[in-house]
Amino acid sequence: MVSRLASSVQRFTKVMNNPNIVVVGSRRYRVRTMLAGNANSSGPKSPPQSNSKAKQGKSDRITIDVPRQLHKYIVGARGSTLERLRQQTHAKITVPNERSKSNLIEIEGMADERKSAQEMINQLVADNMANVPYTHFISLPLADLDVQRKVGEFQREAHQRFLQNVDCTSFVQPGSLHITIGMLRLLSPAEVAKAVEFLKSLESGIRQVIGTRPLVATIGQLAAMESDPAQSRIIYAKAEDFDKDRRLEQLCRYVRSKFDEGGYIDEKRELKIHATVFRAKPARDSDPHGGQETSGKARSGFSVNAVPLLKEFKTLSFGVCRIGQIQIARRFRHNENGAYLHDGVLEL
Repeated sequence: MVSRLASSVQRFTKVMNNPNIVVVGSRRYRVRTMLAGNANSSGPKSPPQSNSKAKQGKSDRITIDVPRQLHKYIVGARGSTLERLRQQTHAKITVPNERSKSNLIEIEGMADERKSAQEMINQLVADNMANVPYTHFISLPLADLDVQRKVGEFQREAHQRFLQNVDCTSFVQPGSLHITIGMLRLLSPAEVAKAVEFLKSLESGIRQVIGTRPLVATIGQLAAMESDPAQSRIIYAKAEDFDKDRRLEQLCRYVRSKFDEGGYIDEKRELKIHATVFRAKPARDSDPHGGQETSGKARSGFSVNAVPLLKEFKTLSFGVCRIGQIQIARRFRHNENGAYLHDGVLEL
């Protein structure tokens, strides 16, 4: 009896000393467990955490909304900027691929890692926002059909007599004639909606500026945008108040200043009230020196000698035009008549 008891105690001691042994009834089983320290265990082992990590709290994930147009500045050339962010912040940062329509960037890590990564991404966004092309502009459309007809006639004559070496797309479509109050960079539908609502919120102030009488402008007196007309890239028609009461100028300055105060306008160019009728582009099949098709770089620096043209048409006027709307217009988007498409409008 004593020997049997001693044998049981010995077996129990072996089981307690080996946590991989489980006793079920009279049988013993060897099992694998992640808690065992056996070097032969195939289960994954969690690395020990330092006291500093434990104090910071658990790892978590957040998402931040960054317009897709700015993702390339966060990724960098061949992913170099993104890799630098990961190394410096120790956070896991995931940017949607180029084919994705998502704006959301994921950041995973401890609280201080997430905060550091978000701050660095926000700084990259601020530093590169000016590199993103404008998407919209505040427009006063010049929709008078007689004015548009006269502009078209001038363009055809100018092309035939003075500007033979330019591409036909150099001439602004008469249906798209407008006065630009300011350029906008609206990178999401939400930003577009906010800009439209902001425009509508200015209605009472605009009424005080222009009153109740129709706003009519005289369109004419051609000029070059550049200081030297012999190297012109843009030719425009001045837009002035028909009644000489400066209401058009006051309207443009009021709207421009309000959008500036609202943080929508970041351009530093002085407000010039005008309607562009020509932007110089060389003919696509040759350059002005008789070579082959012009490269993109040469096209961007192309200019014309506008002196003879401006002298010939110095007394030209395209007539008067009632200005009836302010629009949040889309760049490079036109309807079948050539007019710019818009996302919001305020009737004047």
